[in-house]
Amino acid sequence: MLGVVDACFLIDWSRYRRRDLLASLFEAILMHEEVLAQLRSPSAVDFASCLLVRGVLRLYPWSTAEEELYIQLRDEVALDPRIPSLERPDLLCLVIARRTGAVLLTENLGILRVVQFHPAYSRVTAWTALEVLEQMVYRGLIEVGSVEEFLNIVSEYCEDAKHVFSSRRMKDVTGRVRAWLGR
Repeated sequence: MLGVVDACFLIDWSRYRRRDLLASLFEAILMHEEVLAQLRSPSAVDFASCLLVRGVLRLYPWSTAEEELYIQLRDEVALDPRIPSLERPDLLCLVIARRTGAVLLTENLGILRVVQFHPAYSRVTAWTALEVLEQMVYRGLIEVGSVEEFLNIVSEYCEDAKHVFSSRRMKDVTGRVRAWLGR
């Protein structure tokens, strides 16, 4: 599976005690060099460096055609009041995910809104850390025997990353995990 990562996701995930599992979920994770330049925290820089050395994280070769898609997306997003403003690197991630069919890894609400509301980007699959943890359970990278064990994994992530997931999203994901465990 192919992924595209933004800075918000990588910064949070770099603090997680099981952060190395990300490399087991994806064959390759693409990143634009402008996203890499956003990383400042030592844990994020260290984690990105480790992934680059292992060949999992790869810099995406940007083209003129993709720059044109970025400009078009930037202009369209600016006109939609449902979508909060986004920085250039965030929009670059969306273009890469659309062009490659990769899963976009993000914690950015603006990106999630683009995927929700923009017709050309509605086919982009965007996962937050919560969906990544869910997928790791389904693929056997994290073993759980109950919803409670899954919630413990999520709590562990929240504690490490200092991140809180909405109760609505938690309910949706735990419902899917419950159904998967009951199969």
